[in-house]
Amino acid sequence: MQHVAVSVALVSFATGTFVSEGMDGMRGVYQDRAAQLAAVVNPVAAANATVQIVTESVEEQIPFASVETPDRLGKVGSERVVQEGVPGVQLVSYTVTYVDGVETSRDEAMRVTVQPPVDQVVAVGQLTIPPATEVEKGTNRDTGQRLANELYGWTGDEWLCLDELWKRESGWSHTSANKSSGAYGIPQALPGTKMASFGADWATNPETQIKWGLSYVSGRYSTPCGAWAHFSAKGWY
Repeated sequence: MQHVAVSVALVSFATGTFVSEGMDGMRGVYQDRAAQLAAVVNPVAAANATVQIVTESVEEQIPFASVETPDRLGKVGSERVVQEGVPGVQLVSYTVTYVDGVETSRDEAMRVTVQPPVDQVVAVGQLTIPPATEVEKGTNRDTGQRLANELYGWTGDEWLCLDELWKRESGWSHTSANKSSGAYGIPQALPGTKMASFGADWATNPETQIKWGLSYVSGRYSTPCGAWAHFSAKGWY
């Protein structure tokens, strides 16, 4: 806190007059305060006491609030601060009374916000990671798990997201065809001929399809969990 005295007046208990002037506009207020104090202290002591009335301005902090925002890419239960909170500043004026140098009262007179606080923003994870299931050797899933790791380093949660995504899309079948849309293969490329950029055998080779699908996921969503988050919200990716 920063304390700054901005006005001072000295008033005699015995006479109710100013010992030190310069605050003519507050003369009546200070004299009334002197009379009130004189009524509650020992009359003999009051005759020789001096009251000092000081207006002080004090800088005080305004606490910041914490608000939450959904994070669709964060796992359920996770939290991360995306914006640090900053306390605000307010200037509070007090009328402080001293009797012979001892503070006897402090009354708030005014409160002004100098700088408002900035909220802390916390992103709360919304993404449910699918459970792990056993991957049978020699299957399309086994190939997908291997290539995801070898080509992009996607393991752990990223593999679980990819696995569930393509289970929903095609059941990991490289001959899966959507008759209404024309999507085809493990990643359900639309149209299927897009996968020809990774091999002329795109219609029959699961590895060609998986490589194209991994590239698509990386380019459009950065990670499988990014693609899974979009699928979970929209029903497509």
